[in-house]
Amino acid sequence: MLQWLNPNNYPEFWKNYLSKFKEKSNRYVAISIESSGLNSSKDVILAFSAITIANDKIAIKEAIELYVSYSKTEFDSDQNEFVLVSKLEKINEREAMQRIISYIGNATLIGYKVNRDIDLLNASLAKFECGQLKNEALDIEIMFNKFKDTIEKKYTLEDMCKAMAVPLMDRTSAADDSFLIALLFLKLKTILKIK
Repeated sequence: MLQWLNPNNYPEFWKNYLSKFKEKSNRYVAISIESSGLNSSKDVILAFSAITIANDKIAIKEAIELYVSYSKTEFDSDQNEFVLVSKLEKINEREAMQRIISYIGNATLIGYKVNRDIDLLNASLAKFECGQLKNEALDIEIMFNKFKDTIEKKYTLEDMCKAMAVPLMDRTSAADDSFLIALLFLKLKTILKIK
């Protein structure tokens, strides 16, 4: 609980993550999370996808998509059968967090309702006695509000894609969403003159 008092007790993957913040990154990472619900204190991450954006290009070959396994006792599985019945290859939560943290490094995180995703990641990291994510974050809905000159209006991913002429595909996974988020981000980044 008071881990921050002695950072030497952090897991090795977390120490490696913290060491990356000595320099500023020019990398962006679009993230998308599927979870068992919206409450970060009781819900869990089921799937995570991320794709790197660097030099105004989407690095599709570097994208990751992870599915996380849980036992029936780790959370209330009655609310989401995906966790138990899905045939997709899954990894345990600790390994997923290690791979996610290694992938995102010190990049600026991009997401749709990104604070909710960060809360879920932080709740998962807390289980392994890690600190909170240090990454800067940009939310494409907030960026879109700035572009539209609206204040705190709610937009769906579909609304934004249609308005920005981003082709909509079947959204069947977190990977589909992270790709759409990356496309929207590149368009909004140019329009809003974000460096």
